[in-house]
Amino acid sequence: MMSFDRVTKVRLDRLVIGTQQARSREVEDDIAELADNIRVHGQLEPIIVTPSEDRDGYYEILAGQRRWLAMRRLGARDILAAIVEERPDDDVAKALSISENLVRRDLCTLDLIDACTRLYHKYGSIKAVAETFGLPYGRVRKYVKFDRLRPTLKALVESGEIDLGAALRIQDHYGDKPLGDQELRQIAAAMAGMSAAQQMDYLRTAEVTAHQMPAADGGNGKRRPGAVKQIIVTLSIADLEALRAWARAKNLTQDRAGARIIAAFLRSSANQSAMANGHQERGTALRPADDFKTNLD
Repeated sequence: MMSFDRVTKVRLDRLVIGTQQARSREVEDDIAELADNIRVHGQLEPIIVTPSEDRDGYYEILAGQRRWLAMRRLGARDILAAIVEERPDDDVAKALSISENLVRRDLCTLDLIDACTRLYHKYGSIKAVAETFGLPYGRVRKYVKFDRLRPTLKALVESGEIDLGAALRIQDHYGDKPLGDQELRQIAAAMAGMSAAQQMDYLRTAEVTAHQMPAADGGNGKRRPGAVKQIIVTLSIADLEALRAWARAKNLTQDRAGARIIAAFLRSSANQSAMANGHQERGTALRPADDFKTNLD
């Protein structure tokens, strides 16, 4: 069993990442949130270090590299560390890192919902709750919204059948529209496993009733609701401004406007390819601009 010789503050610039750290992927994910939490509550647990074999006066981090990264982001000079003077072998160091990551669990969403909701009712401010917990404003805002979900949606979140994000999208889409419990469960089941973009598309395009659930494409040329993929495109400033202007004119979001333009262009291209031979035989010319405009409108 490993024992600590002492707990003391160590300068951040005297620390290096150990080669046996279990966490090698997505190390910096959510570091900003961890930094905010430490800023509010302080460093609650020391990191674990051992003297470096290669550099005198330096220590190697055995466990706690994310806390070290968060403290660096906060501009701290020192970090609380538990010193293991007798350097463990590589297998023990790896086991220590894995053990720490296995026992370190985030609070489950429902616990965070309960805590955030209680404080929100106490302070009446999402900002106050976010500052108290050191959590992002947007996350607290989502947790607090749980309270206004329909009972069926709350039950589905609590049972793990859908996540909170999906439940809130269903709630926001249908508002006060009367829906039975079975109908809500069918909608939730249909959306399970979809990305956020697919769920939004599903809610926009599906005619969901208790008697008619969306089916896979049956050869009728209609796209199945939710059958979308989200992509990222890079535009020049001028093209972006043009897209925004067109979106405003059509009363669309920027995302929906971009999707409509791309889809119209692809349909236009397909139409031109299919009709090219016929136009050539008749000696007529294609009018791409008109074809594209028709698809777009």
